[in-house]
Formats: sequence, structure tokens, C-alpha cells
Amino acid sequence: MEEPSSTANPLLQKRKKNRIFDLDMKRSIGAISSIEYKRRTIINEMNHLAYGIKTSLPAIYINQINTEFPNYIQDDIIDMEIDPKESRCLLVISRYNNVSIYNVSKGVNIFDQLIQITIPNLQMDYRGQSNSVHWLWDGTIFTVGTMDNIYFWDSSTCKIIETIKTRTKALNHVIAAKKYSANKYVAVAGIKGNVYLIDLTHGIVVMTMRNVEDFPIRTIHWHPNNELQYVTGNNNGNIHLWDIRNQNDFVSKFKRDDESFSPATSHFSSISGVRFYNDGNSVISVDTAGYIKTWEVSTGNMRPTYYQPAHLCKSYRQNLYKSYHFDSTENLKQDIVFMPTLNGMRIFDIDSGEHLPHSNDISLPVTCASFDKQRYCVYGGSDDVVKVWTPEHKEI
Repeated sequence: MEEPSSTANPLLQKRKKNRIFDLDMKRSIGAISSIEYKRRTIINEMNHLAYGIKTSLPAIYINQINTEFPNYIQDDIIDMEIDPKESRCLLVISRYNNVSIYNVSKGVNIFDQLIQITIPNLQMDYRGQSNSVHWLWDGTIFTVGTMDNIYFWDSSTCKIIETIKTRTKALNHVIAAKKYSANKYVAVAGIKGNVYLIDLTHGIVVMTMRNVEDFPIRTIHWHPNNELQYVTGNNNGNIHLWDIRNQNDFVSKFKRDDESFSPATSHFSSISGVRFYNDGNSVISVDTAGYIKTWEVSTGNMRPTYYQPAHLCKSYRQNLYKSYHFDSTENLKQDIVFMPTLNGMRIFDIDSGEHLPHSNDISLPVTCASFDKQRYCVYGGSDDVVKVWTPEHKEI
């Protein structure tokens, strides 16, 4: 008996080959890996980020200085970070030394404030003594940096489990510990140009990197894949790459093209913010004047791309020690950056400098940003309210 041919089988006749389409151009792109397809899907979603309707209630601080006639004042948000494990809790620090956790779970209508804690032993200061917050990789601990101390909080009990007093005034801090890291370090940038490394396991300072320039380091970012390296930006306008295996000198200094004979600084103005992107192969930086530059980590050379200056909020331009808390993707090849400005959230492609279609669609002051890589949305602090930018028509 002859085997039935495929043409004789109606089920086989109806079957068609799988085809993969470019979601933006609506055209076939042939066979690609599942990882590449996911990457393009994520980029397509982020290319349609737009201002969402969900916000939090205003954060209010009770002014207890005047006990006879207590009054309420606006408590501006200065830094935030989404929890890395479940993307359900947003950690926020405000100008008057309050630490809050907001419920940003999927399906909530308003980002409720689950808890608010006042950092102990800090007086109310309009300039703000607190400066940065971070989650540990599993969400069990969060850290708060002030100009004098680094606090380690238990996220389940919301009680302080360790307080490390810094040797000099601290301007920023960042956690290096990942899930499988051999070293669990917290790097603290200081006003004297030093970086102190705290062992997260023992709660002690284990290393001090030499200050090559006696200028405050206001911004620091750890390499996303290499737990031995981090990058800093100081008030002299210089960006340095460091390796913890060499405490006496930096690995490289990022340099711009300059025709003068004198050594050129990385930026003309003080560095406000710096971040790795492109799997840690590149760095993007912002100075106090709002000028943006990108760099190749391997050479320390500036990439020849022009970006429109970002108009930063007054708190960054007026305060010599305030770090600029912006965010970016880290490993999508076509990376996107999220920059809070005086006139909204600027979202653009780092490689080309092209702004996303709905970027900066709402003209309001935004002070900080945190990108949620699980839901592909961006949270921002606008005065005393948490706001969100999310892919169009997508529920978060």
C-alpha cells in the first residue's frame, strides 16, 4: 500500500510555516532566536511608553518644629527604586528624611503608601541629608544613605538592623551584591573624593579607594556584570573607572576630544549622574548644566553622538552635592534612557539620541526615575507624588 502524500492530507495542506515579524515595521524578519525575539518585543513595548493615569497620594510631612501650631508641608521625593524580585514595592526617600514603601502591585488603582519611616537622629533640612536608597537583590534588606550614615533595614519588620557611620560626609551609595556574587559590597562615595567599600555580610568598612582628586564624588554606579568594577563622577567634571583589586589608582579616566595642551576633564561642569549600559560596555553621563555624553568603557573615549541638553530640576543645579537619579536599560543592545527633567520624563534611544514618540508628553517637574525591567514601565517622582510611564494600553 502506498503512503499517503502530504498533498492528499487536508490537515497538512492547511499548516503554514511560522513567520516572525518586526513589531514596529510590520514586516517579516526571518528566523531569529527566542532571546532576540524577546529583546525586540521589549524594545517595541518601551518605544510606546506614555504617561499613565496611576499616581500616589501626596506625601505629607508633619512639621513638628512648631508644636503649638503643627502644620503640614510638602515632602518632595528625591530617590526611588523598584524591588528587584517581584516589582510590587517601590522604595522611596524624600527630602525631609522619610523612607516610604509604596504598593505598586499589578491592578492597584492608587499607589498606596504601605509604610513611612522617619530616619532617626536627623534634623529637618530643606537641602536634605538623605540622598539614596537601594534594595538588596532578594528584597529582604534595603539600604538608606545619608551624609553621615548608611542604614540597613529589614524589609519585613521595617527595623534598622545595622548602622554604619561613614568616615567623611557621604553623597551617594550603591549595592554591588547580586544573587550569585562572591562579594557583597556597598560602595559609598564621599565628599573628599574617597570611595569606601562596606562588606554587607559583616557590616564593616573593608576597603578604601584612594582619592586621586580632592573633589566630592556625587555619583557612582556599579558594573552590571563585573562585580569588581564601578564608575564614579566628581565635581571636577571627571569620570573614572575603578577596580577593587587596585585601591591606589583608577583603571581609566574618560576623556573627551580636546585640542588644548592641558589635560581635559570629562565634562566642562560637575558630574551629576552616571550609569552603565550596553552590558557594561558603555557609560552615559550628565553634568550639572544638563549636557549628556556617552563613553566606551574599553577605551575611555567619548562616543561621537550629540544629545539635546536636559533641563534638570533646581535641586540638582543648586545643590553641589546632590546626585542625579536617572535610569536606563542595561543589556538590550538598543538601550533606552529615562531622564527626569524640569519639563517631564525624557525617554530616548541612547545610540541615536532619538526621542521616543511619547517621551516628555506631560510637562511637569520630575526629580528621579526607576525602571522596572519586569513590566517595562518607569516610575518617577514628581514633587511629592509617585507617577508612572507605561506601554500604551497596558495594565500594570
